Amino acid sequence: MNYVTRQGETLHTTSAKPRSIPVQFTPQQREFVEAVRASGRHLVLRATAGSGKTTTLTEAAWHLGAGSQAAGVRAVYFAYNKHSVEAVGPRLPAGIRASTLHAYGRRVLCGVRGPQMALDNDRSLRLAELAYGAEPVSRRQVRMAARMWDLAREYVLNEDAHDDDLAALAADAEWPENDGVAGLRRVLRAFRFHSLQDWHAGGLPDFTDFLWLPLELGLGQATLGTALVDEAQDLTPLRQRFVTHLLGLNEPGLDSGATQAPAPTGRLIAVGDPEQAIYTYAGADPRGLWRLAGRLGAQELPLSVSFRCPKAHVALARNASEFIEASGAAQAGTVEHVAAEAAHYGRGDVVLCRLNAPLLRLALLLMTRKISVNIRGRDLATRLETAAQEAFALPADEEAVPERIDALYERRARPLESRADEGDRAAKKALGELNDLCSCLRLLALRAVALSGGQATLSSVSGVLRGLYREDADVLLSTVHRAKGLEWEQVTLLYPEQMPMPYGDPEEERCVLFVALTRSKRELRLAYGPGAWHSGWRLEPPEGWEPEGGPFAAAQPQPAPRVFSPPPFGSESPVPSLPTASLPATRVLPPKLPRRPTTAPPSPAALTEHALRVRALHLPATLEDLRPCSLYNGQADLPVSVLAARLEVLCQDARPALSEWAGASLVLLRGVQSRSVHVDAGRLAQVERAANRARLAIPLMQPLGAKQLCAVVFEEHFARLRPGQVKRRGERTWRVEVEGEAHAFDARTGELLGTAFDPFAVHLRLER
Repeated sequence: MNYVTRQGETLHTTSAKPRSIPVQFTPQQREFVEAVRASGRHLVLRATAGSGKTTTLTEAAWHLGAGSQAAGVRAVYFAYNKHSVEAVGPRLPAGIRASTLHAYGRRVLCGVRGPQMALDNDRSLRLAELAYGAEPVSRRQVRMAARMWDLAREYVLNEDAHDDDLAALAADAEWPENDGVAGLRRVLRAFRFHSLQDWHAGGLPDFTDFLWLPLELGLGQATLGTALVDEAQDLTPLRQRFVTHLLGLNEPGLDSGATQAPAPTGRLIAVGDPEQAIYTYAGADPRGLWRLAGRLGAQELPLSVSFRCPKAHVALARNASEFIEASGAAQAGTVEHVAAEAAHYGRGDVVLCRLNAPLLRLALLLMTRKISVNIRGRDLATRLETAAQEAFALPADEEAVPERIDALYERRARPLESRADEGDRAAKKALGELNDLCSCLRLLALRAVALSGGQATLSSVSGVLRGLYREDADVLLSTVHRAKGLEWEQVTLLYPEQMPMPYGDPEEERCVLFVALTRSKRELRLAYGPGAWHSGWRLEPPEGWEPEGGPFAAAQPQPAPRVFSPPPFGSESPVPSLPTASLPATRVLPPKLPRRPTTAPPSPAALTEHALRVRALHLPATLEDLRPCSLYNGQADLPVSVLAARLEVLCQDARPALSEWAGASLVLLRGVQSRSVHVDAGRLAQVERAANRARLAIPLMQPLGAKQLCAVVFEEHFARLRPGQVKRRGERTWRVEVEGEAHAFDARTGELLGTAFDPFAVHLRLER
């Protein structure tokens, strides 16, 4: 079979005979293919990690019925990136093109401009200068406006958007508060005007314009018969809107270039996993696809059996997903629990971590032992080089390096700190990422000082950085985000206690943990930091769940040393001390006390160390808790086991914000090595009272109407359920009137927007 390959897409040039459904397909796979062939409905396949979703979707492409055809192109398979396109293209039948969304959008624009149309990567900056005109603004303000325009297009927001949506955009873009929503509307209007004017005058598009301009100009609308969309959980609102635009499924008026939605409309067949949605930081809207599926009346089908993961790995992964199941033919698999400071690494090892800094620290240690490394992803290198240019414009000796890094952190953190103190989750996450970046830069600079004979310069830091990217390296290191979609025989998960991160988005953090636990096909090793290891905390399967085929043997013998055992990471904590936010209501195991040794009689030195550790167990631990609704900033002495049990109960609460608060408190409790901890007993009792009152709230006396939601309103000694009149239901914000007063609520949690978590605040009771 022959193929023609274009940038980001593959197209068949010959035909092939139809075929029957493969005999090895599971009942779930067969059901989906038969629905594609016979139903003619919009379909959404929820496919877990390693379930063969791409194989299932490409097979389904061979079974599209005649009812799937519409005007123009019959069907297109949309893959997430160019590499996926190249892999899937040869597996599709004749006449079905494989393409990325952006490559297809470029093709639509080339129909107007010609096939040689180039790309303008600096278009947003150029438009920002036009939008401000002669106004005196700084270069930083121009760059901030350009970033805001990039986000606005990705979120499909313009100057007519609701105040709540623009306020959320301003927070994500770090828009100056003194400009306000009115100033944001004005700038958005100017951007849109100059963007369209520039296009009509012959200006070149940028990458985002490949999707945004066809929507604005009404190009390619309703020209697609069927869209097969892979990795649909990672679609941003713009990407989702572009697909429905091509299918003619957008509501009239959504696309400014068209006066009405044409007929006939096309068919959407999407495959995705909401529990692998880890790109919300890039604008992805994992819930948007499922809302769209509901609006279109799409049929949802499951693909829950993982062929990649052994049974032991599935058992662990069910801490983050109750959907995944092990294949009946799956191997038992191996799970090892080891101390990170004693782990051994050699050729063929893959190391994953939630943060960059621990990976970088390990990479530098391995390099000192002549073990080559490759840190996956060049975006970190780009960000570090930019930070190095700012921090080391002048040389710095070893003593000055920390001062330079601290100054860099303070400059970049200053506009985020006040928002983080007010409970802004996006600001807290940005601070955490900044801390991780600065930790990486500090490691690079100190290594550069050691190699260069006393000074860190931009050149020496860049030299150390280049050594971390060897194509044929012994050890591959990657963050969990960069490992998505990949698999290896053996994987080491470094510092699993860092997941979920306290300052991250709760849903995304749960998904990150799930992705991390489902990358290995044979051996999974969990390498814990000193605090978690010595406290006895281990990630184990959910209580009462066993994979088919026998009990879960979590602890396996540690293998013989491979090549190199890195020394301890010194005094640097693997988990940064940062403002924390709420976490997902997934099951988090409480810390355990050290296990009783079963080896030979200890030496006198070991007895002394043991005595000191036992003595420490009886001293209450004091934890740093910077959350607005902190638990650990009190003086009450509470046993760790008792506190963990009470928090476990709160983790099961139906109110997301409350269960996430309890989950975050458990995460902070993981590193405690003593038997008790200092807590704010009043705060804990307050949260428990709020949870109890909400559970026993006086019910509604009449059923809710079609445009009503249930709100929980606290009164002096009890709570009452009240009807809330929905005034506006946005993608991220709902405007609801409760007892005559309008409030803005978070669409995910049902909590009041713009305030820190308050256990007794009015909130929406949402179905979970």
